[in-house]
Amino acid sequence: MPYALFENDERLTRPFRTEREVWEAAERADLVTLGTHGEKILDNDFEIKPCEATPDELALPHPDIVFANGEPEEPTERNGSPDPRFPSPPTKTKEPSS
Repeated sequence: MPYALFENDERLTRPFRTEREVWEAAERADLVTLGTHGEKILDNDFEIKPCEATPDELALPHPDIVFANGEPEEPTERNGSPDPRFPSPPTKTKEPSS
């Protein structure tokens, strides 16, 4: 049975083949935190629930998470890169020394 990430009964993700795949997508989107006992929990009112899916939806590549602005999640590296949902601050350039 396929699974997806929901918020207030609204599906936020494409269907995934397993619940584990949804957890992995939620982690990539920084939607997972640690609970009081160190267990992984979903932020806010997010839930992972079974959903309906066609074979095409499960086979075709789609963005994992679609945010309220309609933009898909951008892939990030696990090296402390900034959250893709927020713009990066402007970079400062060094002025040549004289």
